[in-house]
Amino acid sequence: MLGRIMVPLDGSAFAETALPTATLLARRYGSGIYLVRVHDPQLPVTPEGAAVYDVAIDRELEQEGRRYLDLVLGRIEASERWRTVTAYLRGPVTETLSSYAREQDIDLAVMTTHARAGVSRAWLGSVADGLVRNSVAPVLLVPPKREAPAAPAPAPVFRRVLLPLDGGAAEDRMIEHAITVAGTTEVEYTLLRVVTSGAPSVRPPRPRRGKDPGSRMQRNTVEVALNVKADEIRARGVQVRSEVVVNNDAAEGILAYAAANEFDLVAMATRSRGGLERMLLGSVADRVLRKTETALLLWNPGQTLGPELAETPAILAATPAPARP
Repeated sequence: MLGRIMVPLDGSAFAETALPTATLLARRYGSGIYLVRVHDPQLPVTPEGAAVYDVAIDRELEQEGRRYLDLVLGRIEASERWRTVTAYLRGPVTETLSSYAREQDIDLAVMTTHARAGVSRAWLGSVADGLVRNSVAPVLLVPPKREAPAAPAPAPVFRRVLLPLDGGAAEDRMIEHAITVAGTTEVEYTLLRVVTSGAPSVRPPRPRRGKDPGSRMQRNTVEVALNVKADEIRARGVQVRSEVVVNNDAAEGILAYAAANEFDLVAMATRSRGGLERMLLGSVADRVLRKTETALLLWNPGQTLGPELAETPAILAATPAPARP
């Protein structure tokens, strides 16, 4: 259930392309929408290197930001009837949004990406990357149109959802997050596992006569486990299929399969490696994010399960989540 949906806004038309998706989900679940804008004062610097704070300029920027939120709120309330909250916050953007999401018990953050293909480093580094790293809630990244829209774009309908899995403890929770966002009516889910082989190809290599590829046993084991997972989901009345592809590069395997099958949404968990080390987001999910033009749902299990549990064997994934207060 999505009780609270947060939409970070920066005053641009691109950022507002996340609103149709957020309102679609809010309509489905009766959710509250939290429109959030963060003001991070950038102090001008004198030739001597001293930062100068101008109270008048800062006040003017705050008033402009609040007026903008009121305008967006008015547009939403004119067409929809549900609880919408606006928040104008001050401080470093990423840290402030992450703290607000925790304080308000946000269930999902929905935001757009500013890049033409994938996500630009500037936008990802300042907002999306930080939210994925620090938010307990999953983050839904919606790609914008090729050009800034004059009016809000129609909300995408997630009818084909790709779920790349790795057999870890977090995958059951990730599946639940994906089903919550995309729904079950007329939606097909594909569970994907990428296994390694001796060649960087999406298709498994043909076995040589008299030889068995080194990945055959691994592939068979993965296929059995993935089919069991698919059967569990199918028993709930959800349309699901499973697929195992062979590629030495997990990100390339996911991207190639997603492109070939025209998915509407790719949903992935990012695994914390512990400490301050860059998560799986820095390798697989990060590369998928930057190269795909498909909507992407990311969730960092390290923020909910803890780094240790996020790295434990898949059998622990069945452990129920703690009850929400």
